[in-house]
Amino acid sequence: MPEKKYIRFINSDYKTLFHLPDGGRVRIVYPDGRQADRVCRFIDEYHTDIGGYHYHICEFAERMEQVGARYAPLDYIQDMEFYRKHFFAASEAGSGPAYYIIDETDTHGFAFAPRDAEKGKKYCVFEMAPNNYRPCPGKVVMWVRTLQDICPQAWGFDLAKIRAVTQRPKKRPGHKH
Repeated sequence: MPEKKYIRFINSDYKTLFHLPDGGRVRIVYPDGRQADRVCRFIDEYHTDIGGYHYHICEFAERMEQVGARYAPLDYIQDMEFYRKHFFAASEAGSGPAYYIIDETDTHGFAFAPRDAEKGKKYCVFEMAPNNYRPCPGKVVMWVRTLQDICPQAWGFDLAKIRAVTQRPKKRPGHKH
């Protein structure tokens, strides 16, 4: 089975902004409002093909900054194994099911339990606790049953990403054969 490949997008300071699956698309928005959607192909950990041009990931970030363009994912990684797993203590009885950390800000994180979550605890927002090198999940500040109950964008999370990863696509009505 082929290894899954993910493309890392960064800013010029090497801060990770997002990841795309191999073959995913990125939208580039130029200062004049013009938009360009480009297919991205994995070359190696530090190189990618974006719209037919090969870039070092930092070279792409620097070029976008030079021209004043912004870039954002159009496709998200839906493989749950890509996301960090954490076991939050859902009660005093101990830890609950595996929660996958889907999005983070500097102060908070958003996690999702695809199965076995207690009623009303499918999603959670947690504090980012300081650690030696990288902040890690701290205490849960909110447990909820639905995305509407949490309003992820109010916390600074990427709602499009969260929906793409946590929600099953609705089946379109069609003709039965």
